Amino acid sequence: MSMRNLSLYNENQFSKKTSCTKQPRPMVYATELTDCLGLDCEFVGTGKTGKEHMLARVSIVNDRGEVVLDSYVKPQKAVTDFRTEISGIRPELMDSGQDFASVRETVRVLIQGRILVGHALKNDMLVLNLRHPRRMTRDTSRYKPIARRLRALGTPSLKSLAKLILGEEIQNGVHDSVQDATATMKIYLIFRDEWEKSMKKTKRIRR
Repeated sequence: MSMRNLSLYNENQFSKKTSCTKQPRPMVYATELTDCLGLDCEFVGTGKTGKEHMLARVSIVNDRGEVVLDSYVKPQKAVTDFRTEISGIRPELMDSGQDFASVRETVRVLIQGRILVGHALKNDMLVLNLRHPRRMTRDTSRYKPIARRLRALGTPSLKSLAKLILGEEIQNGVHDSVQDATATMKIYLIFRDEWEKSMKKTKRIRR
């Protein structure tokens, strides 16, 4: 499916509640929407201690590593810690971003009916306030064969997975959500055949 066939100005693609706000929508690149998409988000801190997560940037790539969506997000409430040294987020980037409701709706439409790939996706989906079917979710932090490859005792970091499995150095300094989404997609593709077979087997057992 080509992105040209999914116009962000086609109101049928979006909920009436969001379309009526007339907020500018995030830029979606004119590239192909493949059956699986990689997603990653950057967070900033809110609350007195800055420990609460709030969405600051969201990026989506297709299975060729092409950027489908990359958008900064306006603050929903006061930011107490931009976490710039890790997130790369600065006040002016969020101020120039898109409204949260528009970003959320765009992400919802893009991932609907597709396999969603990411690392620790639970955190990303929480800040997006979205749910995705478990059977359509591929989380590289939770797939046991990946952890075994790394001989990890706990949850492996994306940085360590990229180094061991891809031979790539990422997250040296600030994080980049496009780079991280691309890395998770590459890792998924290496394990895809085995992973999808295990998903089909699990589905048969549950029946």
